[in-house]
Amino acid sequence: MKKALTGFSEYDRFGPWVDEVKQIEDLPRLYRNHPIDFGVERLVLKVPRNITRRNATPDMDLYDHLIMLGQDLLTVLSRRMGTPSRKGSADSGKGYDVVAIPFADVVAIRNSLNLLDGRLTVSTAEGTPISVSYNGSAGDVVLAFVSALREVACTKPASPVGLALLAAGGPLARPVVSGLGPVDRFLETAFLEARSANPRLSAWAAHGSRRLVPEAAGMQGVVQRLKHALSPMTLHGALFAADEVAMEVFGRHSWLMRGRVPTYSTSHLVIPFGAPDRLDFAPHPLYPDVTVATIGAGEWRQALPVPRDSVTEQLLRDAASKIR
Repeated sequence: MKKALTGFSEYDRFGPWVDEVKQIEDLPRLYRNHPIDFGVERLVLKVPRNITRRNATPDMDLYDHLIMLGQDLLTVLSRRMGTPSRKGSADSGKGYDVVAIPFADVVAIRNSLNLLDGRLTVSTAEGTPISVSYNGSAGDVVLAFVSALREVACTKPASPVGLALLAAGGPLARPVVSGLGPVDRFLETAFLEARSANPRLSAWAAHGSRRLVPEAAGMQGVVQRLKHALSPMTLHGALFAADEVAMEVFGRHSWLMRGRVPTYSTSHLVIPFGAPDRLDFAPHPLYPDVTVATIGAGEWRQALPVPRDSVTEQLLRDAASKIR
């Protein structure tokens, strides 16, 4: 995390990093009229615009978001995107929007990173998430924020679906991933790093990546198979873990991806056990080797494509059978 440079302007400090804000002088000028009590806020972060340093100018508002983790609320201030009024200007839409979410309303936290393209998403049962894009160089800062939000958002008692997941996963829980079956080593490392910060976290189930063959008859089937021969579809690996308050899924930024280029992305999904109200299953419409489990809370839902007959599918189906 880059330290504040006292006496320097917003333009002088600007870079791709996400900075912690600890005093009024470090606030981006766009957000200074918003009341902030630094003695009350747990954590305040400013997220810069996705532009290069050479394209920044001193008259620009250079921060897209201010994220505040308070005592009871997550508050996000977001710069309004205006229509340029003159060549080279991107700031004609002055002002910002405010979204506040009570911690108890959080049903999912997802942090994904694809090379330098990072995205933090906080979802509620109303179905309209807060989504913040950030530069991947700030990955450690965002990871610390997710950990802090997880701690205050996962306090409600487990729902019937949450209790069923705990009952199904508890007997599988272990502090290491050996014996879970094929495991993506990159995701194993992500789990072990998370566990070092949260020793209560246990691995439940995992599956590795696999190439998929489409199922389609006639000429459509021929065309699909030709397309997949040129650009194969891969169901990427995932690792399911949990402690007593939340389930966590470590995976890639997309479950299903076409092409032959190696994937170096990551995704970390946190679902409080107090949140979900359903867990459904359906076969994938094109790939017979994939089962799509869908976990939901109100209007929010998350599809979890898993290999058919895998340990992860068995875990989720066992949980569904225990829901009361």
